[in-house]
Amino acid sequence: MKSLSGKRGVIFAVLGLVIFAFSEAGGEDWRFYGRTEKYLCFYDMESISHSSASIVEVAGKQDYTHQGVNFMVGELGEKYENLSHSITMWQINCADKRFRFTSLAHYSKEKKVIYSWKVLYSSGSPDEWSVVIPGSLGERLCKAVCE
Repeated sequence: MKSLSGKRGVIFAVLGLVIFAFSEAGGEDWRFYGRTEKYLCFYDMESISHSSASIVEVAGKQDYTHQGVNFMVGELGEKYENLSHSITMWQINCADKRFRFTSLAHYSKEKKVIYSWKVLYSSGSPDEWSVVIPGSLGERLCKAVCE
């Protein structure tokens, strides 16, 4: 009996290490910065990079609530019934308080891509940038990553 319980302990220890290793392999360090009725917002500390002195790039994650999933189904169709979250790549101009998105992907609960797009900007044209609205979740994200 003692050897069987010892084997179980080893098996659980190995499984725990494997699960820990896979959870760390992605390198994500999601930090909460706000919520709406439709989703909870996070940014990934590990993804923050500086493409210039004032431009910060960061990954954002939106975990959808039941209301958010229902909204997306109503707006975009039944393929969103199993929506879990979205990952958005942001570029934030901290000096000008402007932002733009470089990519977006919607994921199902099974971690399959429902929809994705990516844009490559060719210039720093002001038309490509949107103003950060005071009091918005975007402003909260800017404060978090621009400091």
